[in-house]
Amino acid sequence: MLADLRSTEAVTGVVWDATGILLFLLWLVLPPLYVVLLGRHYLRRCADAAQKAVWAREELREALEGVRAVLRTRARN
Repeated sequence: MLADLRSTEAVTGVVWDATGILLFLLWLVLPPLYVVLLGRHYLRRCADAAQKAVWAREELREALEGVRAVLRTRARN
């Protein structure tokens, strides 16, 4: 009976040791993983914003060229 109790305590200790090791590894892995995922999300948002800014700049440039063309034709007449 005493031997069974000691073996049960040993198994429980091993389980807690394994759980502790897994929690420690999780504690080590989660912050860098979070930073990578957050960085990818931020990078995607920045790329989308930059693409929209370039599109808006091109639209404004085309509109400005159209206005300048109209003003040039009026200045000639």
